[in-house]
Amino acid sequence: MKPKSFMLKVISVIAFPLVINAQNCYESSISTPSPFMGNNGEIFKLSDGTIGEVKYEYEYMYEYSPNVIMCPNSGKMIVNGKTLNIEIHSKSNTSTNVGSLEAQIDGEFNGFEGETIIKLTNGQIWQQSEYYYHYHYSYMPKVIIYKSNNVYKMQVKGIPKAIGVSRLK
Repeated sequence: MKPKSFMLKVISVIAFPLVINAQNCYESSISTPSPFMGNNGEIFKLSDGTIGEVKYEYEYMYEYSPNVIMCPNSGKMIVNGKTLNIEIHSKSNTSTNVGSLEAQIDGEFNGFEGETIIKLTNGQIWQQSEYYYHYHYSYMPKVIIYKSNNVYKMQVKGIPKAIGVSRLK
């Protein structure tokens, strides 16, 4: 009896990715961050410009530009055989898309202090709207701004968490 139950488990584990593939999945690769860790709250950008977020996972994968299978309809992404829960925030990286924007901070950045005001090189000015304190010095770091549940979030390179922001200008 044990061999049958073991065989059933092996078949179901092997068949699971095949079931996901049938749900409008496609191949891509993660362009940022590098390395990709696969942890809860990590914002990632695919080579096609899609911006997403890892949800409820703590994998510590440490992968540089991994190839992935994206299954946005099921909220899954497969990285090196591991299935991660994800949420897609936008499908484009252009500034004309209200859903997301890639930019760079104009000058020095010292982290978040509660109501930090951030000027971007494109002239936009944003203010921290979600309380979070984190010191991190960086010169002209890259940022991704995206909309999640009607709130704009800013992910600054080198900061482990995306922070709520509102646009001032």
